Amino acid sequence: MVKSLLILCVLTVALGGYTQIFNDNFANLNNWVADTMPGADSGNNEWEYYTARSVNVYTTGNSLVLHAQKESYQGYNYTSGKVHSAKQWGPYGFFNVKALVPKGNGLWPAIWLLPYGGSNVYGTWAACGEIDIMETICTQEQAYSTLHFGGPWPANTQYPWPPNNQYPFNVDWSVPHYFGVEWQPTFMNFWFDASIVNGVVQGTKILSVPSSQWYSQNSSGQKYPGNAPFNVPTNIILNVAVGGSWPCSVSGCCSNVAVPASMIVYNVQIWEETQ
Repeated sequence: MVKSLLILCVLTVALGGYTQIFNDNFANLNNWVADTMPGADSGNNEWEYYTARSVNVYTTGNSLVLHAQKESYQGYNYTSGKVHSAKQWGPYGFFNVKALVPKGNGLWPAIWLLPYGGSNVYGTWAACGEIDIMETICTQEQAYSTLHFGGPWPANTQYPWPPNNQYPFNVDWSVPHYFGVEWQPTFMNFWFDASIVNGVVQGTKILSVPSSQWYSQNSSGQKYPGNAPFNVPTNIILNVAVGGSWPCSVSGCCSNVAVPASMIVYNVQIWEETQ
């Protein structure tokens, strides 16, 4: 009995290991596409205009800078940077992003996964599924991790709902951190300052979501089978929003907007589970 148990444990570790398939330290922007879009197109009532100009999106040779600033541009009073991965990744794996995240009034930086264009085989948002690895707003010391799913707008839902999607501790935003999600067919684990050690994720687990909590359905309310919508490839998205429905719902957050401000992304890793 003991001998059989030991053999089983060894096999479990071997099957559960992760191998790195993508590692970008931003020597260039070849793996990314800078978005050009007005904040109104975000669906969040954002105040910025995202541009692909080098003042808003650029690399230092070892980091990506997404820069928000005040200026009059295309009818907006702010511009900022947003990029999405040039190719889709997944489904499944460990996605880990190291970033120095800006804090201040009116700021809404985010690291997330969403099919580019907001739609996939399951339809439009939120039937297509959105994985918010990390979001934070204003001067709050908290960060948040959330899944969005359900049907096409307005039949969307999320898990977990506030305040259960909030980190259980305050984040020191003065230094860079790794923000990650372990995406598997039966669960999502959100991680803080984690890394892969001997093929296994080690760090601070923020939240675990079983696949029984999510679903995707069409506009008629018919649910898709399996673990939809989180069973198809998606894009990595990095951005700094200015204003928007969420931050501006917090008293005083959207007055005296704290720009210029930049999110500096040092590293993006993707790890695939070894079969």
